[in-house]
Amino acid sequence: MQRRDARGRAGGGSIPANQDIMGLLNKLFGGGTQLELKLDIDKIPPGGTVAGSLMLTGGKKPLKLTALKVDIVSVLVQSKEGSSLPSIDVKVLSSNIVAQDRDLAPGSLNKFEFRYKLPEDVKPEATYKIVASADIPGVKDPSAEAPLTVLGGGRGVLGAVKSLLGMADNENAVLERFPGLTSRDTDELESALSDLQCEAYDRDNNFTGIGGFLLRLVEKHSEEGVRRAALAAWGTVLDNRAKPEHIRALETLASRDLPGYLMEEVVSVAAKFAEEGALPLVQQLARHPAPEVRTRLATALYLDADADLPGRRDLIVQLCQDGDVGVRAAAFGACASMVEDLELMRWVAGCASQDPSPEVQAQCVSAIALAHNYGGTDLVFDTYLQHAQGNPSADVRKEITGRVHWLPTDPRLTQLVSTLLSDRSSEVRRSMAWQGCNMEEHQELGQLFLAAATNDPDDEVRADALRGVDKFMPLPDAVAFLRQRLAQDRNEKAFWAALNSVEGHMPAREAKALLQEIARGPFSSAAERAREVLAGE
Repeated sequence: MQRRDARGRAGGGSIPANQDIMGLLNKLFGGGTQLELKLDIDKIPPGGTVAGSLMLTGGKKPLKLTALKVDIVSVLVQSKEGSSLPSIDVKVLSSNIVAQDRDLAPGSLNKFEFRYKLPEDVKPEATYKIVASADIPGVKDPSAEAPLTVLGGGRGVLGAVKSLLGMADNENAVLERFPGLTSRDTDELESALSDLQCEAYDRDNNFTGIGGFLLRLVEKHSEEGVRRAALAAWGTVLDNRAKPEHIRALETLASRDLPGYLMEEVVSVAAKFAEEGALPLVQQLARHPAPEVRTRLATALYLDADADLPGRRDLIVQLCQDGDVGVRAAAFGACASMVEDLELMRWVAGCASQDPSPEVQAQCVSAIALAHNYGGTDLVFDTYLQHAQGNPSADVRKEITGRVHWLPTDPRLTQLVSTLLSDRSSEVRRSMAWQGCNMEEHQELGQLFLAAATNDPDDEVRADALRGVDKFMPLPDAVAFLRQRLAQDRNEKAFWAALNSVEGHMPAREAKALLQEIARGPFSSAAERAREVLAGE
Protein backbone atom coordinates (compact mmCIF):
# COMPACT_ATOMS: atom_id res chain seq x y z
CA MET A 1 0.00 0.00 0.00
CA GLN A 2 1.29 3.45 -0.83
CA ARG A 3 1.77 5.89 2.02
CA ARG A 4 1.10 9.56 1.62
CA ASP A 5 3.07 12.56 2.72
CA ALA A 6 1.84 15.68 4.46
CA ARG A 7 0.30 17.05 1.26
CA GLY A 8 -1.36 13.74 0.44
CA ARG A 9 0.99 12.78 -2.38
CA ALA A 10 1.53 9.06 -2.89
CA GLY A 11 4.95 8.21 -1.49
CA GLY A 12 5.71 5.80 -4.31
CA GLY A 13 4.58 8.05 -7.16
CA SER A 14 6.67 9.33 -10.02
CA ILE A 15 9.25 11.97 -9.21
CA PRO A 16 10.05 14.72 -11.74
CA ALA A 17 13.31 14.03 -13.49
CA ASN A 18 14.23 17.65 -14.06
CA GLN A 19 15.52 19.04 -10.77
CA ASP A 20 16.10 22.49 -12.26
CA ILE A 21 12.45 22.87 -13.23
CA MET A 22 11.28 21.73 -9.79
CA GLY A 23 13.72 24.10 -8.13
CA LEU A 24 12.39 26.99 -10.22
CA LEU A 25 8.78 26.14 -9.37
CA ASN A 26 9.63 26.00 -5.69
CA LYS A 27 11.20 29.43 -5.88
CA LEU A 28 8.26 30.90 -7.81
CA PHE A 29 5.45 29.38 -5.79
CA GLY A 30 7.01 28.22 -2.55
CA GLY A 31 6.69 31.47 -0.65
CA GLY A 32 10.47 31.75 -0.74
CA THR A 33 11.03 28.44 1.03
CA GLN A 34 13.62 26.04 -0.34
CA LEU A 35 14.73 22.54 0.63
CA GLU A 36 18.15 21.13 -0.25
CA LEU A 37 19.11 17.51 0.25
CA LYS A 38 22.69 16.24 0.46
CA LEU A 39 23.66 12.61 0.99
CA ASP A 40 26.90 11.84 2.79
CA ILE A 41 27.30 8.80 0.53
CA ASP A 42 25.18 7.96 -2.51
CA LYS A 43 26.28 4.33 -2.89
CA ILE A 44 25.13 2.02 -0.10
CA PRO A 45 25.11 -1.77 0.31
CA PRO A 46 21.96 -3.67 1.34
CA GLY A 47 21.55 -3.18 5.09
CA GLY A 48 23.81 -0.11 4.99
CA THR A 49 23.09 3.30 6.45
CA VAL A 50 21.73 6.19 4.40
CA ALA A 51 22.93 9.44 5.96
CA GLY A 52 22.73 13.03 4.91
CA SER A 53 21.56 16.53 5.71
CA LEU A 54 18.67 18.80 4.81
CA MET A 55 18.88 22.58 4.55
CA LEU A 56 15.48 24.26 4.81
CA THR A 57 15.37 27.97 3.98
CA GLY A 58 12.64 30.06 5.57
CA GLY A 59 10.22 32.07 3.45
CA LYS A 60 9.29 35.72 3.17
CA LYS A 61 7.31 35.71 6.40
CA PRO A 62 7.24 33.69 9.64
CA LEU A 63 6.09 30.14 8.87
CA LYS A 64 5.42 26.89 10.70
CA LEU A 65 7.09 23.63 9.70
CA THR A 66 4.53 20.93 10.43
CA ALA A 67 6.74 18.05 9.41
CA LEU A 68 9.98 17.37 7.56
CA LYS A 69 10.03 13.90 6.08
CA VAL A 70 12.55 11.64 4.36
CA ASP A 71 11.36 8.68 2.27
CA ILE A 72 13.48 5.91 0.76
CA VAL A 73 11.80 4.93 -2.52
CA SER A 74 12.53 1.99 -4.83
CA VAL A 75 11.40 1.57 -8.44
CA LEU A 76 11.84 -1.88 -9.97
CA VAL A 77 11.11 -2.16 -13.70
CA GLN A 78 10.85 -5.70 -15.10
CA SER A 79 9.65 -7.16 -18.36
CA LYS A 80 6.23 -8.80 -18.15
CA GLU A 81 5.57 -12.01 -20.01
CA GLY A 82 2.97 -11.63 -22.73
CA SER A 83 2.99 -7.85 -22.59
CA SER A 84 4.96 -5.16 -24.41
CA LEU A 85 4.66 -2.97 -21.33
CA PRO A 86 6.98 -3.55 -18.37
CA SER A 87 5.93 -4.23 -14.83
CA ILE A 88 6.75 -1.26 -12.59
CA ASP A 89 6.89 -1.87 -8.85
CA VAL A 90 7.15 1.33 -6.79
CA LYS A 91 7.63 1.02 -3.04
CA VAL A 92 8.32 3.34 -0.14
CA LEU A 93 10.83 1.28 1.83
CA SER A 94 11.03 3.69 4.72
CA SER A 95 9.15 6.84 5.67
CA ASN A 96 10.75 8.87 8.42
CA ILE A 97 9.88 12.12 10.17
CA VAL A 98 13.07 14.18 10.65
CA ALA A 99 11.47 17.15 12.41
CA GLN A 100 8.04 18.38 13.44
CA ASP A 101 6.44 21.59 14.64
CA ARG A 102 9.28 24.07 14.14
CA ASP A 103 8.99 27.81 13.68
CA LEU A 104 10.68 29.08 10.51
CA ALA A 105 11.94 32.65 10.73
CA PRO A 106 11.94 34.61 7.44
CA GLY A 107 15.00 33.73 5.37
CA SER A 108 16.44 31.49 8.08
CA LEU A 109 18.71 28.55 7.32
CA ASN A 110 17.67 25.41 9.20
CA LYS A 111 19.87 22.33 9.00
CA PHE A 112 18.71 18.82 9.89
CA GLU A 113 20.66 15.57 9.74
CA PHE A 114 19.31 12.05 9.24
CA ARG A 115 20.57 8.47 9.35
CA TYR A 116 18.41 5.49 8.38
CA LYS A 117 19.20 1.86 7.62
CA LEU A 118 18.35 0.21 4.32
CA PRO A 119 16.60 -3.16 4.56
CA GLU A 120 18.88 -6.17 4.10
CA ASP A 121 16.79 -7.54 1.23
CA VAL A 122 16.80 -4.53 -1.11
CA LYS A 123 17.41 -5.43 -4.76
CA PRO A 124 20.52 -3.83 -6.32
CA GLU A 125 18.87 -3.98 -9.76
CA ALA A 126 16.15 -1.51 -8.72
CA THR A 127 16.42 2.28 -8.91
CA TYR A 128 16.44 4.12 -5.59
CA LYS A 129 15.77 7.68 -4.56
CA ILE A 130 15.83 9.61 -1.32
CA VAL A 131 12.89 12.01 -1.31
CA ALA A 132 12.57 14.80 1.25
CA SER A 133 9.50 16.98 1.70
CA ALA A 134 8.51 19.71 4.13
CA ASP A 135 4.90 20.34 5.11
CA ILE A 136 4.54 24.11 5.57
CA PRO A 137 0.97 25.41 5.75
CA GLY A 138 0.29 28.46 3.64
CA VAL A 139 2.95 27.89 0.99
CA LYS A 140 3.73 25.28 -1.62
CA ASP A 141 5.60 22.51 0.15
CA PRO A 142 9.28 22.45 -0.87
CA SER A 143 10.80 19.10 -1.74
CA ALA A 144 14.11 17.65 -2.85
CA GLU A 145 15.44 14.31 -3.99
CA ALA A 146 18.73 12.53 -4.57
CA PRO A 147 19.51 9.30 -6.42
CA LEU A 148 20.85 6.39 -4.39
CA THR A 149 22.80 3.41 -5.72
CA VAL A 150 22.47 0.11 -3.90
CA LEU A 151 25.69 -1.82 -4.31
CA GLY A 152 25.75 -5.53 -5.04
CA GLY A 153 24.69 -7.80 -7.85
CA GLY A 154 27.21 -9.56 -10.00
CA ARG A 155 30.66 -10.23 -8.54
CA GLY A 156 33.64 -9.69 -10.85
CA VAL A 157 35.93 -12.71 -11.30
CA LEU A 158 39.05 -10.89 -10.16
CA GLY A 159 37.24 -9.32 -7.21
CA ALA A 160 35.78 -12.66 -6.17
CA VAL A 161 39.17 -14.40 -6.28
CA LYS A 162 40.90 -11.65 -4.35
CA SER A 163 38.09 -11.56 -1.78
CA LEU A 164 38.28 -15.34 -1.27
CA LEU A 165 42.06 -15.18 -0.84
CA GLY A 166 41.88 -12.20 1.48
CA MET A 167 44.05 -10.14 -0.89
CA ALA A 168 44.03 -6.35 -0.69
CA ASP A 169 45.03 -3.66 -3.15
CA ASN A 170 48.18 -1.96 -1.89
CA GLU A 171 48.37 1.77 -1.22
CA ASN A 172 49.75 2.67 -4.64
CA ALA A 173 47.05 0.67 -6.43
CA VAL A 174 44.31 2.44 -4.48
CA LEU A 175 45.86 5.85 -5.12
CA GLU A 176 45.97 5.05 -8.83
CA ARG A 177 42.32 4.07 -8.74
CA PHE A 178 41.34 7.22 -6.81
CA PRO A 179 43.83 9.91 -7.96
CA GLY A 180 41.89 12.64 -6.17
CA LEU A 181 43.23 11.26 -2.86
CA THR A 182 46.54 13.01 -3.58
CA SER A 183 44.95 16.31 -4.65
CA ARG A 184 45.71 19.55 -2.83
CA ASP A 185 42.22 20.79 -3.66
CA THR A 186 40.04 20.16 -0.62
CA ASP A 187 36.82 19.60 -2.57
CA GLU A 188 38.51 17.13 -4.92
CA LEU A 189 40.08 15.29 -2.00
CA GLU A 190 36.79 15.03 -0.11
CA SER A 191 35.08 13.79 -3.28
CA ALA A 192 37.73 11.10 -3.72
CA LEU A 193 37.34 10.01 -0.10
CA SER A 194 33.61 9.74 -0.64
CA ASP A 195 34.14 7.67 -3.80
CA LEU A 196 36.56 5.40 -1.94
CA GLN A 197 34.07 4.86 0.86
CA CYS A 198 31.29 4.08 -1.62
CA GLU A 199 33.39 1.51 -3.45
CA ALA A 200 34.53 -0.02 -0.15
CA TYR A 201 30.95 -1.01 0.64
CA ASP A 202 31.25 -3.59 -2.14
CA ARG A 203 32.97 -6.44 -0.28
CA ASP A 204 34.66 -7.58 -3.49
CA ASN A 205 36.83 -4.48 -3.11
CA ASN A 206 39.53 -4.88 -0.48
CA PHE A 207 41.19 -1.49 0.06
CA THR A 208 42.77 -2.21 3.43
CA GLY A 209 46.16 -1.29 1.97
CA ILE A 210 45.13 2.38 2.02
CA GLY A 211 44.47 2.34 5.79
CA GLY A 212 47.75 3.96 6.80
CA PHE A 213 47.34 6.74 4.23
CA LEU A 214 43.85 7.52 5.54
CA LEU A 215 45.05 7.70 9.14
CA ARG A 216 47.77 10.13 8.10
CA LEU A 217 45.08 12.39 6.64
CA VAL A 218 43.18 12.18 9.93
CA GLU A 219 46.31 13.14 11.86
CA LYS A 220 47.85 15.81 9.64
CA HIS A 221 45.31 17.46 7.35
CA SER A 222 44.21 20.95 8.33
CA GLU A 223 40.64 20.80 7.04
CA GLU A 224 37.91 19.42 9.31
CA GLY A 225 35.90 17.99 6.42
CA VAL A 226 38.88 16.03 5.09
CA ARG A 227 39.79 14.62 8.51
CA ARG A 228 36.25 13.48 9.17
CA ALA A 229 35.82 11.98 5.69
CA ALA A 230 39.15 10.16 5.97
CA LEU A 231 38.22 8.63 9.32
CA ALA A 232 34.81 7.58 8.02
CA ALA A 233 36.43 6.00 4.95
CA TRP A 234 38.98 4.24 7.15
CA GLY A 235 36.19 2.70 9.20
CA THR A 236 34.31 1.52 6.11
CA VAL A 237 37.41 0.13 4.38
CA LEU A 238 38.27 -1.92 7.48
CA ASP A 239 34.73 -2.88 8.48
CA ASN A 240 34.72 -6.68 9.07
CA ARG A 241 38.46 -6.69 8.27
CA ALA A 242 39.89 -4.86 11.26
CA LYS A 243 42.99 -6.40 12.84
CA PRO A 244 44.50 -5.86 16.31
CA GLU A 245 46.72 -3.03 15.04
CA HIS A 246 43.65 -1.22 13.71
CA ILE A 247 41.86 -1.63 17.05
CA ARG A 248 44.91 -0.21 18.84
CA ALA A 249 45.00 2.77 16.47
CA LEU A 250 41.34 3.44 17.14
CA GLU A 251 41.85 3.16 20.90
CA THR A 252 44.69 5.69 20.66
CA LEU A 253 42.43 8.11 18.82
CA ALA A 254 39.66 7.63 21.37
CA SER A 255 42.04 8.37 24.26
CA ARG A 256 42.94 11.80 22.90
CA ASP A 257 41.14 15.09 23.35
CA LEU A 258 39.60 15.13 19.89
CA PRO A 259 37.26 17.77 18.49
CA GLY A 260 33.63 16.71 18.65
CA TYR A 261 33.25 16.02 14.92
CA LEU A 262 36.11 13.50 15.01
CA MET A 263 34.96 11.89 18.23
CA GLU A 264 31.59 11.24 16.59
CA GLU A 265 33.32 9.27 13.84
CA VAL A 266 35.49 7.42 16.37
CA VAL A 267 32.31 6.21 18.07
CA SER A 268 30.77 5.04 14.80
CA VAL A 269 33.96 3.22 13.77
CA ALA A 270 34.19 1.59 17.21
CA ALA A 271 30.67 0.20 16.77
CA LYS A 272 31.66 -1.18 13.35
CA PHE A 273 34.83 -2.77 14.74
CA ALA A 274 33.15 -4.19 17.86
CA GLU A 275 32.95 -7.74 16.51
CA GLU A 276 36.61 -7.64 15.47
CA GLY A 277 37.87 -6.73 18.93
CA ALA A 278 36.72 -3.18 19.71
CA LEU A 279 33.95 -4.25 22.11
CA PRO A 280 36.03 -3.22 25.20
CA LEU A 281 36.41 0.24 23.65
CA VAL A 282 32.66 0.40 22.99
CA GLN A 283 32.04 -0.53 26.61
CA GLN A 284 34.39 2.27 27.71
CA LEU A 285 32.60 4.76 25.46
CA ALA A 286 29.32 3.78 27.13
CA ARG A 287 30.81 5.26 30.31
CA HIS A 288 32.42 8.29 28.62
CA PRO A 289 32.06 11.49 30.71
CA ALA A 290 30.65 13.47 27.76
CA PRO A 291 26.92 12.79 27.25
CA GLU A 292 27.31 13.68 23.56
CA VAL A 293 29.62 10.68 23.14
CA ARG A 294 27.24 8.34 24.94
CA THR A 295 24.34 9.65 22.85
CA ARG A 296 26.28 9.03 19.67
CA LEU A 297 27.14 5.54 20.86
CA ALA A 298 23.49 4.69 21.44
CA THR A 299 22.73 5.67 17.86
CA ALA A 300 25.82 3.84 16.53
CA LEU A 301 24.76 0.64 18.30
CA TYR A 302 21.53 0.94 16.34
CA LEU A 303 22.89 1.93 12.93
CA ASP A 304 26.53 0.79 12.75
CA ALA A 305 27.01 -2.22 15.02
CA ASP A 306 26.22 -5.73 13.87
CA ALA A 307 22.72 -6.72 15.01
CA ASP A 308 24.11 -9.99 16.40
CA LEU A 309 26.96 -8.35 18.35
CA PRO A 310 27.24 -10.15 21.72
CA GLY A 311 26.44 -7.70 24.50
CA ARG A 312 24.78 -5.16 22.20
CA ARG A 313 21.41 -5.54 23.93
CA ASP A 314 22.96 -5.11 27.39
CA LEU A 315 24.81 -1.96 26.31
CA ILE A 316 21.66 -0.37 24.88
CA VAL A 317 19.72 -1.23 28.06
CA GLN A 318 22.56 0.26 30.11
CA LEU A 319 22.34 3.50 28.12
CA CYS A 320 18.56 3.50 28.56
CA GLN A 321 19.25 4.01 32.27
CA ASP A 322 21.77 6.82 31.75
CA GLY A 323 21.47 9.96 33.85
CA ASP A 324 21.33 12.20 30.77
CA VAL A 325 17.97 12.66 29.06
CA GLY A 326 19.46 12.84 25.56
CA VAL A 327 21.37 9.60 26.05
CA ARG A 328 18.29 7.79 27.34
CA ALA A 329 16.17 9.06 24.46
CA ALA A 330 18.69 7.87 21.85
CA ALA A 331 19.04 4.50 23.59
CA PHE A 332 15.30 3.88 23.77
CA GLY A 333 15.15 4.83 20.10
CA ALA A 334 17.75 2.13 19.44
CA CYS A 335 15.49 -0.42 21.13
CA ALA A 336 13.32 -0.30 18.01
CA SER A 337 15.98 -2.49 16.36
CA MET A 338 15.09 -5.28 18.82
CA VAL A 339 11.32 -5.11 18.47
CA GLU A 340 11.10 -8.90 18.15
CA ASP A 341 12.33 -9.18 21.78
CA LEU A 342 8.96 -9.05 23.54
CA GLU A 343 10.48 -9.12 27.01
CA LEU A 344 12.49 -6.01 26.17
CA MET A 345 9.45 -4.33 24.61
CA ARG A 346 7.50 -4.87 27.84
CA TRP A 347 10.30 -3.22 29.77
CA VAL A 348 10.44 -0.30 27.31
CA ALA A 349 6.67 0.15 27.59
CA GLY A 350 6.99 0.25 31.39
CA CYS A 351 9.70 2.90 31.12
CA ALA A 352 7.34 5.07 29.09
CA SER A 353 5.31 5.45 32.30
CA GLN A 354 8.23 5.66 34.71
CA ASP A 355 10.74 8.00 33.06
CA PRO A 356 10.05 11.65 33.94
CA SER A 357 11.19 13.02 30.56
CA PRO A 358 8.58 13.47 27.80
CA GLU A 359 11.42 13.16 25.25
CA VAL A 360 12.26 9.72 26.60
CA GLN A 361 8.61 8.71 26.89
CA ALA A 362 8.10 9.60 23.23
CA GLN A 363 11.02 7.41 22.17
CA CYS A 364 9.64 4.55 24.26
CA VAL A 365 6.22 4.58 22.62
CA SER A 366 7.90 4.88 19.24
CA ALA A 367 10.22 1.92 19.86
CA ILE A 368 7.40 -0.55 20.53
CA ALA A 369 5.32 0.43 17.49
CA LEU A 370 5.90 -2.77 15.50
CA ALA A 371 5.85 -5.18 18.45
CA HIS A 372 2.37 -6.30 17.38
CA ASN A 373 4.10 -8.27 14.61
CA TYR A 374 5.86 -10.38 17.26
CA GLY A 375 3.07 -11.21 19.67
CA GLY A 376 2.85 -7.80 21.33
CA THR A 377 -0.54 -6.60 20.04
CA ASP A 378 -2.05 -6.22 23.52
CA LEU A 379 1.11 -4.55 24.79
CA VAL A 380 1.06 -1.91 22.06
CA PHE A 381 -2.65 -1.14 22.30
CA ASP A 382 -2.65 -1.05 26.10
CA THR A 383 0.38 1.25 26.18
CA TYR A 384 -0.89 3.56 23.47
CA LEU A 385 -4.35 3.87 24.98
CA GLN A 386 -2.87 4.56 28.40
CA HIS A 387 -0.72 7.42 27.11
CA ALA A 388 -3.26 8.77 24.63
CA GLN A 389 -5.78 9.09 27.43
CA GLY A 390 -3.58 10.14 30.32
CA ASN A 391 -0.09 11.34 29.41
CA PRO A 392 0.17 15.06 30.19
CA SER A 393 2.69 15.70 27.41
CA ALA A 394 1.24 16.62 24.04
CA ASP A 395 4.55 15.58 22.45
CA VAL A 396 4.11 12.01 23.68
CA ARG A 397 0.50 11.83 22.56
CA LYS A 398 1.51 13.27 19.20
CA GLU A 399 4.23 10.61 18.86
CA ILE A 400 1.53 7.96 19.03
CA THR A 401 -0.38 9.55 16.15
CA GLY A 402 2.59 8.92 13.88
CA ARG A 403 2.56 5.20 14.69
CA VAL A 404 -1.10 4.17 14.62
CA HIS A 405 -1.22 3.60 10.86
CA TRP A 406 1.00 0.52 11.34
CA LEU A 407 -1.43 -1.12 13.76
CA PRO A 408 -3.76 -3.99 12.81
CA THR A 409 -7.53 -3.77 12.58
CA ASP A 410 -8.90 -4.01 16.11
CA PRO A 411 -11.73 -2.34 18.08
CA ARG A 412 -9.03 -0.73 20.20
CA LEU A 413 -7.66 1.02 17.12
CA THR A 414 -10.99 2.79 16.68
CA GLN A 415 -10.92 3.81 20.34
CA LEU A 416 -7.34 5.04 20.01
CA VAL A 417 -7.95 7.12 16.88
CA SER A 418 -11.15 8.55 18.37
CA THR A 419 -9.26 9.54 21.51
CA LEU A 420 -6.49 11.27 19.55
CA LEU A 421 -8.91 13.05 17.23
CA SER A 422 -10.60 14.42 20.38
CA ASP A 423 -7.36 15.44 22.11
CA ARG A 424 -7.30 18.76 23.96
CA SER A 425 -4.24 19.78 21.92
CA SER A 426 -4.97 20.96 18.38
CA GLU A 427 -1.47 19.87 17.37
CA VAL A 428 -2.21 16.30 18.44
CA ARG A 429 -5.57 16.33 16.67
CA ARG A 430 -3.97 17.76 13.55
CA SER A 431 -1.26 15.11 13.51
CA MET A 432 -3.88 12.38 13.88
CA ALA A 433 -6.09 13.93 11.18
CA TRP A 434 -3.12 13.97 8.81
CA GLN A 435 -2.76 10.18 9.16
CA GLY A 436 -6.09 9.65 7.45
CA CYS A 437 -4.10 9.67 4.19
CA ASN A 438 -2.32 6.51 5.38
CA MET A 439 -5.26 4.55 6.79
CA GLU A 440 -7.22 3.43 3.75
CA GLU A 441 -6.91 -0.18 4.95
CA HIS A 442 -9.05 0.79 7.94
CA GLN A 443 -12.38 1.70 6.38
CA GLU A 444 -13.99 1.37 9.80
CA LEU A 445 -12.29 4.66 10.74
CA GLY A 446 -13.73 6.69 7.88
CA GLN A 447 -16.52 8.34 9.84
CA LEU A 448 -14.06 9.52 12.50
CA PHE A 449 -11.95 11.37 9.93
CA LEU A 450 -14.99 12.78 8.13
CA ALA A 451 -16.32 14.06 11.46
CA ALA A 452 -12.97 15.73 12.18
CA ALA A 453 -13.03 17.36 8.74
CA THR A 454 -16.49 18.73 9.47
CA ASN A 455 -16.67 19.50 13.18
CA ASP A 456 -13.21 20.15 14.63
CA PRO A 457 -12.99 23.73 15.96
CA ASP A 458 -9.52 24.26 14.46
CA ASP A 459 -9.39 25.01 10.73
CA GLU A 460 -5.96 23.38 10.37
CA VAL A 461 -7.27 20.13 11.85
CA ARG A 462 -10.27 20.19 9.53
CA ALA A 463 -8.00 20.81 6.55
CA ASP A 464 -5.64 17.96 7.38
CA ALA A 465 -8.58 15.61 7.85
CA LEU A 466 -9.83 16.61 4.39
CA ARG A 467 -6.65 15.35 2.75
CA GLY A 468 -7.61 11.73 3.24
CA VAL A 469 -11.34 11.74 2.49
CA ASP A 470 -10.75 10.02 -0.86
CA LYS A 471 -9.48 7.00 1.08
CA PHE A 472 -12.84 6.41 2.72
CA MET A 473 -15.37 6.92 -0.10
CA PRO A 474 -15.63 6.64 -3.89
CA LEU A 475 -14.15 9.58 -5.78
CA PRO A 476 -17.49 11.13 -6.85
CA ASP A 477 -18.68 11.11 -3.23
CA ALA A 478 -15.33 12.46 -2.03
CA VAL A 479 -15.49 15.36 -4.51
CA ALA A 480 -19.04 16.17 -3.42
CA PHE A 481 -17.93 16.16 0.21
CA LEU A 482 -14.93 18.39 -0.59
CA ARG A 483 -17.13 20.89 -2.41
CA GLN A 484 -19.43 21.01 0.59
CA ARG A 485 -16.53 21.69 2.92
CA LEU A 486 -14.98 24.35 0.67
CA ALA A 487 -18.29 26.19 0.73
CA GLN A 488 -18.03 26.27 4.53
CA ASP A 489 -14.24 26.55 5.00
CA ARG A 490 -13.21 29.19 2.52
CA ASN A 491 -9.62 29.37 3.61
CA GLU A 492 -6.35 28.54 1.90
CA LYS A 493 -5.63 25.48 4.04
CA ALA A 494 -8.90 23.83 3.03
CA PHE A 495 -8.34 24.57 -0.66
CA TRP A 496 -4.87 23.05 -0.49
CA ALA A 497 -6.24 20.00 1.30
CA ALA A 498 -8.92 19.46 -1.34
CA LEU A 499 -6.32 19.83 -4.08
CA ASN A 500 -4.02 17.28 -2.44
CA SER A 501 -6.91 14.87 -1.97
CA VAL A 502 -7.84 14.70 -5.67
CA GLU A 503 -4.67 15.44 -7.64
CA GLY A 504 -3.57 11.81 -7.40
CA HIS A 505 -6.81 10.78 -9.14
CA MET A 506 -6.11 12.67 -12.36
CA PRO A 507 -7.24 12.42 -15.08
CA ALA A 508 -10.56 11.27 -13.62
CA ARG A 509 -13.40 13.56 -14.66
CA GLU A 510 -14.44 14.43 -11.09
CA ALA A 511 -10.87 15.26 -10.04
CA LYS A 512 -10.36 17.45 -13.09
CA ALA A 513 -13.58 19.36 -12.45
CA LEU A 514 -12.67 20.15 -8.85
CA LEU A 515 -9.15 21.20 -9.80
CA GLN A 516 -10.61 23.59 -12.37
CA GLU A 517 -12.73 25.15 -9.63
CA ILE A 518 -9.69 25.49 -7.34
CA ALA A 519 -7.73 27.04 -10.23
CA ARG A 520 -10.38 29.77 -10.41
CA GLY A 521 -10.47 30.14 -6.64
CA PRO A 522 -9.39 33.04 -4.44
CA PHE A 523 -6.05 31.60 -3.23
CA SER A 524 -3.25 32.20 -5.69
CA SER A 525 -0.79 29.52 -4.57
CA ALA A 526 -3.41 26.74 -4.55
CA ALA A 527 -4.82 28.02 -7.84
CA GLU A 528 -1.40 27.98 -9.46
CA ARG A 529 -0.72 24.44 -8.28
CA ALA A 530 -4.10 23.30 -9.61
CA ARG A 531 -3.22 24.80 -13.01
CA GLU A 532 0.14 22.96 -12.92
CA VAL A 533 -1.61 19.64 -12.30
CA LEU A 534 -4.16 20.28 -15.03
CA ALA A 535 -1.44 21.27 -17.49
CA GLY A 536 0.47 18.09 -16.76
CA GLU A 537 -2.52 15.87 -17.51
